Amino acid sequence: IGLTGFDSVALGALLQYDSRDDQNSPSRGWFLDFNNLAYREGLGGSVSFDSYRLKLQYYWPHGAGHVLVARFNNQWTVDAPLAGYASIKLRGYTMGQYLGQNMSSFELDERLRFGERWGATLYAGIACLYGDDLTGDELQCDEGRNSYASAAAGLYYVLKPVEKMVTTLEYADGEGENRGFYLRFGWGF
Repeated sequence: IGLTGFDSVALGALLQYDSRDDQNSPSRGWFLDFNNLAYREGLGGSVSFDSYRLKLQYYWPHGAGHVLVARFNNQWTVDAPLAGYASIKLRGYTMGQYLGQNMSSFELDERLRFGERWGATLYAGIACLYGDDLTGDELQCDEGRNSYASAAAGLYYVLKPVEKMVTTLEYADGEGENRGFYLRFGWGF
């Protein structure tokens, strides 16, 4: 399929806003990140192209310590080689397995607190690849074959209550053979 690596050197800009109440384990507020990378041969790379990313996360507290998190995530590429295309970024999928010129996703993460240190997580996400695919065909989000869904459930434990540091163990299931267990320090987002 012509998927080969490349040497990359890039410059970029970043615009960020963060009103979250805590960076380790936020329970309210929102986070915006918009950035671009301009990969250029003139800087020493082997190819020139652009990549733009937009991420918006919102945290809603509810109940006795429960938090619902929504994330909208996007990546757009311009003149990228196949190895620079956007990838599906959902739990249950391997990064780089599904590629397209552009990717948009929406995710919900419910964090239910059961006690001072224990809780459960419920997760659902959907993503779409659009623009050119690896074969040069045009992908659209309204075509089912270009959309990917994911669901996950698990437990979390607060390691350090003062610092709000957590560890999570989740099982995620995507479409087809896409699934996995995730043990992580901190939240997915």
